[in-house]
Amino acid sequence: MVSKDPNATTLLLHVHGAFIPQCKDCMWGSSIIPGKYIDPEKLSMALDILRSRGLSFDEAFMLCPNPFIHEQINRIYDIVYDYCRFINIMIHVNDLTRIKIGVISEDDGILIISDSFPKLNEQRNNILALESHGFDKIEILFPVIPGANDSDITDVLKFCRVRGLRLRFIGGPPLDERLDISSIFSRLKDVDLGEPCGYFMGCYSRRMAFYRDFPFQVLSRYYRDPCNIVYMNNANLVGKCPLSEEMYRVEELSKVDPTKCKCPLNPKTLTLIPKVKISFLTGNGVEIHEEELEILDMIDRNWSIRYIAEKLGISHTSVRIKLLNLQRSLSMKLIKKDPISGRISLTDAGRKIVERYRSLKSNYAKFT
Repeated sequence: MVSKDPNATTLLLHVHGAFIPQCKDCMWGSSIIPGKYIDPEKLSMALDILRSRGLSFDEAFMLCPNPFIHEQINRIYDIVYDYCRFINIMIHVNDLTRIKIGVISEDDGILIISDSFPKLNEQRNNILALESHGFDKIEILFPVIPGANDSDITDVLKFCRVRGLRLRFIGGPPLDERLDISSIFSRLKDVDLGEPCGYFMGCYSRRMAFYRDFPFQVLSRYYRDPCNIVYMNNANLVGKCPLSEEMYRVEELSKVDPTKCKCPLNPKTLTLIPKVKISFLTGNGVEIHEEELEILDMIDRNWSIRYIAEKLGISHTSVRIKLLNLQRSLSMKLIKKDPISGRISLTDAGRKIVERYRSLKSNYAKFT
């Protein structure tokens, strides 16, 4: 699989204005011009000019409402594929039956937006139908609206866990002040929040989390300056992002660089986020570092050594060496191996350390 370039630019597209999305609290719809449709030739010209300025595009996101309404969606797809390595379709859960299977590739991402578990559950057969056509990059994007649908979170987690669907929770559009929804998840049973681990869609910071053994992501405000986005709306105007006030005609792009435009998110505003690292010190002065605690924690969740290594970005040999060195330093066994299955698990001593680690981690999560 081709890896994604974190330094490349993300392309966002609103391809039509046949109707304006009415999703609750979404401000991105304000950038859509009613009745207008993106011109494939203008799109090609814009991307060609931007590439000549040195921009490389990694991912493209065709934003809701349903991109397949555009009569020339096939042509738009061909153009975008000439400039971007990955294409993602954002589509509301109620529009799944309107996806044109013959247009998209099995390598494309399908981001299904749903802000209600009942709506999502009603479409489970249509999601299964997409999977039966070979589409395995299906994700659920669930906007969390505190006080309105946060009670659906656990049901959504169970739904995606059983079906093996990728899942991301988000607090709203990037400008929304309520984006930090981490505190909601820190209070949920069987949910553990991880560390920030990269970026999504060019404008969100993503944080890994786990519901039992099921990994999912929590998206929050983008903290990197500058964000790597170029946006084109359905009136063939190009700007920094869907929230930009500065938008330019394609013919002006040879003189204006949209990536240098003022960011509406004002990323230069200083935001301080508490970050706590946990380690233990024994009475003999032996320190158990956080990475070692994470390894023990993942073993207790029945993760394999190979999968733990992939998660931490180290070799599986390094994981084994860390465990052996830790046991040697503490003069006690922390892991044991089943003689039949070969699966490793924690001893009582190892589990005691993990329980203490999880307790502290849960307490600190209240302040982050």
